[in-house]
Amino acid sequence: MVIIANNKIGDYMRKKILLIIIIILTVIILIPQDNDEFRIRVIANSNSVSDQNEKSVVVQALQNRIAHFNKSDIVNEITNNLAILDNDIKNALSHHNYSITISKVRFPVKEINGQVISGGKYRTLLVIIGKGEGKNWWSLLYPDYHGISFEDIDSGDVEYKFYFWEELKKLLLNS
Repeated sequence: MVIIANNKIGDYMRKKILLIIIIILTVIILIPQDNDEFRIRVIANSNSVSDQNEKSVVVQALQNRIAHFNKSDIVNEITNNLAILDNDIKNALSHHNYSITISKVRFPVKEINGQVISGGKYRTLLVIIGKGEGKNWWSLLYPDYHGISFEDIDSGDVEYKFYFWEELKKLLLNS
């Protein structure tokens, strides 16, 4: 009888230790890492055709200006020329209902040509037109990906799972 009880206690302790290790690993993985990557994001007022066209005009204005910047120092070029970029947007739009800032913005993981582009929070040149409730365009501005851009489309056919959470559920359901 005592041997069976000790095995159950031992199993219980192993599960507790495994749970603690999983929690620690999860926290380590979820802690955002600082990086030097820089991105651009332009968010349309809405998904109407005219608002999406406005977004495209703003994107084109930004791309035209940034094409003349020094690519090896792109972050400083954008930071130091924020007023010029703001003026380019004013000239591109028929109104002044937008904001332009450099801030930390969360991005999803993306895949292009078999290469995964990491998600997370990145320093971003953020342009929000109007209410900023429309689809957004974004691009990466570091050497490996310069010029790659994405249009966020909510297809709803992707299911995300977190490995450690799935293992934790198995562990808890089996106890």
